[in-house]
Amino acid sequence: MSSDGIEEEERIANERLSDPDAEIIHGSIRQLSGLHESIVALDRTATVDEAVQTMIQNRLGAILIVEDNKLVGLFSERDVLKRVVAQGRVPAETSIVDVMTPDPECLCFDDEIVFALNKMTVGGFRHVPILDEDGAPIAVVSMRDVVDHIVSYYSNEVYNLPATPESRVSSTREGA
Repeated sequence: MSSDGIEEEERIANERLSDPDAEIIHGSIRQLSGLHESIVALDRTATVDEAVQTMIQNRLGAILIVEDNKLVGLFSERDVLKRVVAQGRVPAETSIVDVMTPDPECLCFDDEIVFALNKMTVGGFRHVPILDEDGAPIAVVSMRDVVDHIVSYYSNEVYNLPATPESRVSSTREGA
């Protein structure tokens, strides 16, 4: 790429970063209000049944699988559907390590929200573990956390919409 092309790319990037809306996704993951610095995790000896019950009790779509305070996998609702139900496995007899996602993609609290969004969009993930500087799991960022964050910037526009899209358009003519 020529120096003119590089300069043009830098100009475009700087314009995007100076956009007030850019702060919405360029802040750190730490800013996500729904994110809690606590995790729900199970040991690799758990069964699918134990994992599902834990997810239900904690109202979570995914839980972490840990060993010696290190992340070894992630187990999600999608794993239940694709790797347990679809394959006819018995949850009480199925080890979590046989159906979890091993070594999932991870982020740190100081990574930008846009990186979480990128990993989720490109990778097709709905949950990404957050690790501390020692590599220990400390949270899970979900697509819902990111969406809630974006909605917080546009709450009037989102919460004041009519119940259905078609109710925005009047079915009767107005005016003369």
